[in-house]
Amino acid sequence: MQAHPNFRPITAADGAAILRLHRRAILLDGVRAYSPAMVRSWADGMNADYHGRSMTCGSLIEAAEMHGAIVGFSDVLGDEIQGLFVDPGFSRRGIARRLAERAFARMQARGHERARVTAALSGVGFYEALGFRPVRGVRHPTRGGMVVPVLEMVRELEPAAPPVPSVTSWPRPLLPAIQRAGGAP
Repeated sequence: MQAHPNFRPITAADGAAILRLHRRAILLDGVRAYSPAMVRSWADGMNADYHGRSMTCGSLIEAAEMHGAIVGFSDVLGDEIQGLFVDPGFSRRGIARRLAERAFARMQARGHERARVTAALSGVGFYEALGFRPVRGVRHPTRGGMVVPVLEMVRELEPAAPPVPSVTSWPRPLLPAIQRAGGAP
């Protein structure tokens, strides 16, 4: 049986763990689409305070945690996923998809109708599988000074679901049938 991650907002104490995960994901997954020099330039320039500074600018950063270790995180600002990374040792387990779905829910709750992402070429397939479509290719400067091609993408969000009515608000004649079907107390 596969364990499921717990999700929680990051704290200042998570800085070193998030930094290790972020760098590891860039260095190991980035080479699928970029040269080693480009990947090193992309991973350069971060420190343990990097994500904390993002939070002071309004980013909502959520960690996925398993067995007490952070195995992934998402960074959302407004309607944009600014970062979504999973430790390569935990890939293909649905963690990135769950982080993205949770990010979409936060965006919807804040009234956004679409989600945006500037995707590294190594992540385009993942975002396409989530329903994103390409908008345009751009050249993005890395923290290390090189410029890499990326793809700006967008996805429409489902309208927020209306609240589910409580059992007591259902019409009384329906309650016995619902109860017999095991759908209500």
